[in-house]
Amino acid sequence: MSTVFVDTSVLIASENVSDRALYEATLGWLDWLWRTRTGRTGSQALTEFYDQVTTAANPMPQGDARAAIRRYQTWTPWKTDAATLETAWAVQARHALDFGDCLAVACAQHSGCSHMLSLHLPHGAEFGGVTVLHPLLQSAPQGQGASVPSHLANASPV
Repeated sequence: MSTVFVDTSVLIASENVSDRALYEATLGWLDWLWRTRTGRTGSQALTEFYDQVTTAANPMPQGDARAAIRRYQTWTPWKTDAATLETAWAVQARHALDFGDCLAVACAQHSGCSHMLSLHLPHGAEFGGVTVLHPLLQSAPQGQGASVPSHLANASPV
C-alpha cells in the first residue's frame, strides 16, 4: 500500500471547523491514514503548522498545538537535509512553484510517498512521481484495506 504525504495546509484545515466541508474532508483522509498507517509528513510541515495555528487571528492554544505535533511524530516526519534541499530546488526550477511547496514535494519524494494531500497545489498534478490530491476533490478511500484510486497514480505530469 502506498503512503500519502500530508502538507501543512491540510494539517491546519483539520483543526479549523469554520469551513465545515473542508474540515470533514481532511478528517476523513487523516482518519483513513491513521487506520491504514500510511500517513507521512515532514518536520517542516509540523513547524509551519505550529507557527500558523498559534499565531492565527483565533489562535490554537500552544499546548493543543504541541499535542497535535506529538501525535504526528509517530509518522516519523521527514527531516530536511541537503539532498532534500537539492530536490526542492530542482522542483522549483522545473515547475516555478513557491519554495515551500517545492520543499513539501521534495519531502514527499524522499519519504517514498506516491501521493500528497495539499490545498495549494493543483489536484491531480504530478511532481517527480508524487501525485497531488485535494481533499475536497478526492474523498478518502473507504475501508481499512482500500488504496488510493489507481487512476490518480497515472495523472498527467505538470
